[in-house]
Amino acid sequence: MNDKLLKIVDSLLILLCLVALSGGLVYRGYSLNNSGIAISLTLAVISFIIIQYSRFSANQKSCQSARSEVLPEQAEKRKNKNYFQWKRGLLDWLLAIGYLSLMAACFYDLLTHSTAGSIVSPWQVVSKDLFLLYFCASALLIINITAKSKFALLFLVLHYFLSFAVTLVVYRLGYGYDPFIHQATENLIDKNGVVEPKPFYYLGQYALAVIAHKITALPLAWLDKTLVPLAAAVFLPLALWRSLKEWFADERINLLLIFSLLALTFPFLIVTTPQNFAYLLLLVVILLGLACKSLPDFFVILLLSLTALITQPIAGLPALLFCALLAVYHSDKPKFKKYFYPILIIITVVILPILFYFLNQQLAPAALNDGLAQNPGQLTLTIPGQESFVLNFIYLYAFNWKFAFILLVVSGMAIAGKHREQCKIFWLYLATSLALFTSYFITSKIPFAFLINYERGDYAERILLIACLFLLPFIMIAIYALMEKVLARNLIFKLTWASALIFLICAALYLSYPRFDNYYNSRGYSVSASDIKAVNFINEKAGADYIVLANQQVSAASLSQFGFKKYYGDGRLFYYPIPTSSPLYQSYLDMVYKKPSRETMQQAMNLAGVNEGYFVLNKYWWAFKKILDQAKLSADSWQEFDNGAVFVFKYTQ
Repeated sequence: MNDKLLKIVDSLLILLCLVALSGGLVYRGYSLNNSGIAISLTLAVISFIIIQYSRFSANQKSCQSARSEVLPEQAEKRKNKNYFQWKRGLLDWLLAIGYLSLMAACFYDLLTHSTAGSIVSPWQVVSKDLFLLYFCASALLIINITAKSKFALLFLVLHYFLSFAVTLVVYRLGYGYDPFIHQATENLIDKNGVVEPKPFYYLGQYALAVIAHKITALPLAWLDKTLVPLAAAVFLPLALWRSLKEWFADERINLLLIFSLLALTFPFLIVTTPQNFAYLLLLVVILLGLACKSLPDFFVILLLSLTALITQPIAGLPALLFCALLAVYHSDKPKFKKYFYPILIIITVVILPILFYFLNQQLAPAALNDGLAQNPGQLTLTIPGQESFVLNFIYLYAFNWKFAFILLVVSGMAIAGKHREQCKIFWLYLATSLALFTSYFITSKIPFAFLINYERGDYAERILLIACLFLLPFIMIAIYALMEKVLARNLIFKLTWASALIFLICAALYLSYPRFDNYYNSRGYSVSASDIKAVNFINEKAGADYIVLANQQVSAASLSQFGFKKYYGDGRLFYYPIPTSSPLYQSYLDMVYKKPSRETMQQAMNLAGVNEGYFVLNKYWWAFKKILDQAKLSADSWQEFDNGAVFVFKYTQ
């Protein structure tokens, strides 16, 4: 069953990448109107047939060479297993029913607590019973794995999906801010075939979402939101399985290892953005690189890298450079390796800092020396003890996660060092990771003065994450070695270890999502139904030209309803504030942090060249009562929504 599932998912992954790649290139060169989509699908299908034929031919040759060795042994095994077959099947189904019942209860709990209100964290509305159900489901999944259930790999896919899908289910109107921008862009491409200017990035996600929408007629926003959580849940466990079975013989430990990796936390896989989609593609490249044995395997890795490149180059360029290093590694020409290894490593070090330098120079040439170098953080042991045992345990792990990561990596390096002949390819991953760490430190010196202060470290942090991802193979062999030792111990030790592992995975589930507790406040509120009402009210009541000063989630609500409806100042000033680049956002901050004055609104209206402006105030904002009283005095009129959840103030000049 596992091999059949693997082949189906492999083919699906190849097809999706071909659609994203061909669609992205056609969009860049032409348009994604009906003709463009037809061209994209034709190119994708032809390429898919060629790739599948080459892979089938390579597999046939390998199967023929191995058939004579395995058939006699297989026949004897079947004879010995027949007696217990019916008992084995009954146990599998009982374990399956138990696990699926618990997972159904988990999803039911999430669905019944989904909300259209403004929340900071999903854990504000989801019941604590979810973690108990998740713990029990995890325990039963371990039993399925250790009992060698034929459904174990499929259940891992389901477990991964639940772990990644909390925001997808709980946030009824959507989560975050960036996804609304991308969905608005996809809607515009779906409507007009093109959005100008066309970037060299984001194209992979945009093309895949728009083409999938055209083919299936499913809502575009729904397709966009499910892309990363669903694709990660399907492709990551199966990519791990493919790689692990090439390296390790014990299938039970391989499955436990796949389960254990959920303890590493996964915040970049819970929401769809081009950057997160590219991270996912890069992860699959990293994993499949360990199992690359033939030219067709390499072409699949190259396809994934190219798709990541046109989706988000910050992840795509390292993927493509690693692909080139992989080609050099598998080459049988020593001189070729001697010269190209250092060249590719140097390119890996400098390519992203150079691109970021020119980006910063182009967008903020006058502010190159205004920024501060980013601090990667200190390695200090922290032991929380202020709250309940459960919360203290969660944050003991959260605050000291770096130590666990470093310990696993160093342990993996030690194991790879002992088996250096078998683990030669691991040093390729280490070299790439070290090159990217160097790239991170160089990039952290670039000020990124065109970004708002709290986002200036984001680009460097992305490189740091990618550098860490390339250390995953060392973590995998460290965990495998640990599992071997655990399974060799007595039952009490195994149960203690299993309980500790499940606690860590439950903690990782909690930590991977926005949080609002006595240790951490994520601060970012979600788009609410009240925000939707407010932006629709403004759209109906306002004249032809106007601006709105509001927080980013109200701006996101506007994008979800009306897309990129209005621009002023030669098309450079969006009529709602965009936190990263719009001067209107500073006007909004002046309204809420200084005073909601008519003068501030008039300055913003003059900037856009309009005579009508609106100020939106949410109840959750700091000093809400004071701002509300002052705004009522300065505005021409005001409107309240949902018992004071949102207020809209109108100004004219």
